[in-house]
Amino acid sequence: MKTYRGPEGDERIWFEDDEIEQIMEDELRRAGLWPNPDSSIIDVETFIEAHLKASLDQYAKLDSDVLGLTEFRPGAAPLVRINRDLTGSAMDNEWCPPGIHGRWRATLAHEASHVVLHRMLFELNRDQMNLFEEQGRPALLFRCLKREVSYRAGGRDWREVQANRGMAALLMPKTIFIKAAREELSSAHSDRVDTAGQRLAARFAVSREAAAIRLRTFGFQDADASLDLAETHSPVEH
Repeated sequence: MKTYRGPEGDERIWFEDDEIEQIMEDELRRAGLWPNPDSSIIDVETFIEAHLKASLDQYAKLDSDVLGLTEFRPGAAPLVRINRDLTGSAMDNEWCPPGIHGRWRATLAHEASHVVLHRMLFELNRDQMNLFEEQGRPALLFRCLKREVSYRAGGRDWREVQANRGMAALLMPKTIFIKAAREELSSAHSDRVDTAGQRLAARFAVSREAAAIRLRTFGFQDADASLDLAETHSPVEH
């Protein structure tokens, strides 16, 4: 990790992709939430509240295009807010489409990643009230729009790009995901990558798109070469 000045003179943090992966795995271990053989589903709510000590409001009244918001406050715990419509759709109905539930978990993980990766900016610069200036007005917060919370690469705001990478690493830790992918690929009989993606989505409680993107990230595009590629990408267990 290193800091640098952006084009507007703002202070920014640079993380290598592998560094974000390792940071999120380390945080999960410190939180005591590392996946066990019986379940690969990360308890993101406990991660936010018990480990990060953030105040979590899952039924916040936010604009319809805002999925989540993280606010850093002087002398207080970070405040994480999730759009109440999203939480209601994901949690309060008798049946919830996997995609909606996956988006809800992704939003929680995205906001958690802001706290893990970007809290230091506020703590180091809490007297600079324009640190997170947005359209000319001081705002010590990250307002995360629907178009910005995504597993796909790219994005306009460097902080949102990093939070998306942290989101994937938190919900699907690299060490565990690659091992699970190899298991699923070895047991699938036809359309192996597609079938494995569906099973991995259920295994980690994420969307199919999220699992598919994670598979491609680690070199599983080709079913026949997947297992060999996984050997080179798989980190040492510890």
